[in-house]
Amino acid sequence: MDKFWLVFLLLVAFPLVFFQGDAEALRCIVCKSFKKGRCLRGNGNCTVGSGLECRTSSVFILTGRGEWMHTYTELDCYSECIPKHTFYSGLKILTSCCKNRNFCNKFQGRLVEKNTH
Repeated sequence: MDKFWLVFLLLVAFPLVFFQGDAEALRCIVCKSFKKGRCLRGNGNCTVGSGLECRTSSVFILTGRGEWMHTYTELDCYSECIPKHTFYSGLKILTSCCKNRNFCNKFQGRLVEKNTH
């Protein structure tokens, strides 16, 4: 019976403990309202596992001069994140996704963009 437990530990339990650190979780910034390099509301972070990503969604409004003006950015963890450009009447939302390093969703975009559509 002792041999059984020794074999069990070597074949089952040991690999679980030894390889536990390989699937390190990804950490993302969370902020409900991020503007000009600062989180104004809802500051924190989240941890994502397999299949999840860090997401950045920037909201712009169209000014009378034909420029897109940044209003705020939202940062979070998201399942099935899809990078996209969404347009509504006078409103543009740019969504990007990342999972290449911790806190990769920190906003790095421009605050004012020319009307390109």
